[in-house]
Amino acid sequence: MIKVLLVAGTADAGDFIALAPQTWQITATTISQLGAESLKTKGNPIIEVGALDKEGFIKLINRDKPDYIVDMSHPFSTEVTANVKEAAYESSVPYLRYDRESVSLAGQVLYYPAFPQAVQGLKSIEGNLLLTIGSRNLHFFEKLPDFRHRCYLRVLADSEILRKLEAMNIDPSHVFAMKGVASTELNIALARQVEAKAIVTKDSGVQGGIIEKAAAAQALDIPLVVIAKPKPEQEVYSAVKELIKYIEGRC
Repeated sequence: MIKVLLVAGTADAGDFIALAPQTWQITATTISQLGAESLKTKGNPIIEVGALDKEGFIKLINRDKPDYIVDMSHPFSTEVTANVKEAAYESSVPYLRYDRESVSLAGQVLYYPAFPQAVQGLKSIEGNLLLTIGSRNLHFFEKLPDFRHRCYLRVLADSEILRKLEAMNIDPSHVFAMKGVASTELNIALARQVEAKAIVTKDSGVQGGIIEKAAAAQALDIPLVVIAKPKPEQEVYSAVKELIKYIEGRC
């Protein structure tokens, strides 16, 4: 029996669970209960809910003794990746990194290598902004003039996130909380409603909804501001089936 410790964090983790042979024992880690419920619909993994540091990952590794660790955390979750990589190295367990492929986008697309550069670039765009970058990196955007008046946020419908925004004194009328990828039509409707002069996103790949955001920005003739993914330090897999095939061939 093949044992896998799966660091979930994107919808691709659900695909991995659904496509992996049923004979595999998969332990999946996820930050939120919402993520856990999503994974349960894909198969029958053992699920650990909550943030883990390096020691937390080491405890899981010692408990389950996986043959492989598969990191499918969000490409912007650099701290999670650093912790699990160190835990894998110290435990002598093979570490495999999955990352979505970037896609070519049409329209007015402004790429920036990181959040600080994107914020600096946004200072030259007048008017309201629709931020679809989640909640973890909002502190960068607080440096924008009139941040609380100009910026509208589309975030995951999660009580912890909403409490965080309340603590930041974000006006609830500036928050759209929802689950899943927004369609092109919904992105257009939200941007129109707030009179956005740009849509801001992370390079989250096809499953992260970047194509729909680009199509909405193009339809409205406004820029799509894209923050690039951190560059991986090692080879990555960009196809779930390819990753599963590799593990099957090595075990």
